[in-house]
Amino acid sequence: MQILFASARPPYPYFLGGAARAAHMLLVRMAQMPNTFCSAVGSCEYAVSPWRRPATDDHAALGIHSIGPELDAVDCGYSVRLLPDFYTALADMVERTRPDLVWSQLEGALPVLQIAHRLGVTGLCYVHDAEFDVAEMRKIAALDCHLIASSAFLADKVWLATGRRASVVYPPAELYYDDVGDANGVVTMINPHPVKGLETLLGIASQRPGINFLLQESWKLDTDARAALDAHLAALPNVRFAERVSDMRSVYRQTRILLAPSRWEEGFGMVALEAASCGIPVIASRRGGLPEAVGEGGLLIDDYMNVDAWLAALDSMLNDAARYQAFSVRARQHAASEKFSPDALANLLAGIIATSPKQPGWLDRKLFTVKQRVRDWPLLGNLVGTSSH
Repeated sequence: MQILFASARPPYPYFLGGAARAAHMLLVRMAQMPNTFCSAVGSCEYAVSPWRRPATDDHAALGIHSIGPELDAVDCGYSVRLLPDFYTALADMVERTRPDLVWSQLEGALPVLQIAHRLGVTGLCYVHDAEFDVAEMRKIAALDCHLIASSAFLADKVWLATGRRASVVYPPAELYYDDVGDANGVVTMINPHPVKGLETLLGIASQRPGINFLLQESWKLDTDARAALDAHLAALPNVRFAERVSDMRSVYRQTRILLAPSRWEEGFGMVALEAASCGIPVIASRRGGLPEAVGEGGLLIDDYMNVDAWLAALDSMLNDAARYQAFSVRARQHAASEKFSPDALANLLAGIIATSPKQPGWLDRKLFTVKQRVRDWPLLGNLVGTSSH
């Protein structure tokens, strides 16, 4: 089995977001399976979000075995390359090497999978983003590729949009069972961006000046975003910003509670699971796939735009040591579930791609048709379940 991961967004280790890290953890495991060869390519001209080439000091922590002299070829247990004129170069590569599978995700997935389809190669779309473009997702579904969703919530949303069932493969997270959060440490938010609930976090911190907060960078902030954040933090001496790190264990070791006040629908929520593996309770918005990531190891906020709701939940944990400890224990138990085991997830994905892509059966087609017809009738739509969470 020859698997080519192809993403317009530079793949891991050039981009360290959750979806990129999840793909890496799956690829590095599948590359070790018998008769399986994995490689990854991305665009060296990508300019939608900031990214960078890994610093030499970070190579060990990032799992980089070696790096080519041209700096755009990396060995992470599988080959990673950045390509100029990405889509043209990708088409040439697919036609020349004839992989068994082309896997893509996030922005640029449609043209990647169209190239694979045109050249007669099976495609795979791993859907991580709940805010996907419906018209684009329908075009992807029409290519008869594998559809993988990062949560049951997201699989439902894909089905409602396309009529096709996506297989659920949770994104593997780094699980740090040997590390423990600090029960007297900071309250942490990872990825301080507006859509992730930055304004909510700042509102919480302003109301609790006696609590120390950490804003941990994940997506690289551009110059303007960093300047705007620094201006906010000038009035909040209890909030510290930390630039992104290659090894998140240093973050979790100083954390007592993780906040995930997302305003958009999260496809899953890997940081919640990572924190849980360290026994860190999570307080998160009841949005998208976050409830699946948090499980019994934390609290979910229905009124997630209301700072007072967050303050009440935070106080309930910080002011009750027994309650905090109970959530800490449940968080570790949740993270240890077999359904989140990276090895099990890699085996699950390998089993899926060894079969033909799922096609909707007669009943699925009928149900989808009914839901499409009643979508404009809210009361009737609620009765048959057209609303997505």
